[in-house]
Amino acid sequence: MYDDIVLLNDKYFEKRGSIYTIFNIEDVPPNLKFVQDKISKSFQGVIRGFHGDNKTWKLITCIHGRIKLVTYDIFKDKKNTYILDGDDKTNKSVLVPPGILNGHQCLSSNCIFYYKWSEFYSGPDSQWSVHYNDPEIDPAWCTDYHQIVSDRDMTSQSLQELKEYVQSQRLN
Repeated sequence: MYDDIVLLNDKYFEKRGSIYTIFNIEDVPPNLKFVQDKISKSFQGVIRGFHGDNKTWKLITCIHGRIKLVTYDIFKDKKNTYILDGDDKTNKSVLVPPGILNGHQCLSSNCIFYYKWSEFYSGPDSQWSVHYNDPEIDPAWCTDYHQIVSDRDMTSQSLQELKEYVQSQRLN
């Protein structure tokens, strides 16, 4: 199993704007192939997640605005928190391996969350989903503005329930 991998790439700024690398095959584990790119646009306060599964790698980048990304490894009980800022002088991307949940909150007036997937997305029923504010994960979402959360993320199971489900699947 892997931990989250943080990739840093310098940005080149000039009068027209900036240019930078998000993905370089030399930065990811051998044999990792991405098959789909997705973009999520959100408004300030929106919280998405916690979602994941046991097979999909995700390379996550904030290309506009600012987000708080929280990852949680359900096998190691390890949480990581990152601030990804589309205007930072260095592009920070996070490579999230299978078995690690991820959730994020838009901290700016709006943001664009870009991610590459190693598996095709086949709907919410094929993903793990944990309550967006699970006390065991303790994401400490920003409360400076109204939090906007989907019904799915508000009514998802607890982290403990997910761990019990995953353990039962491993025994079968």
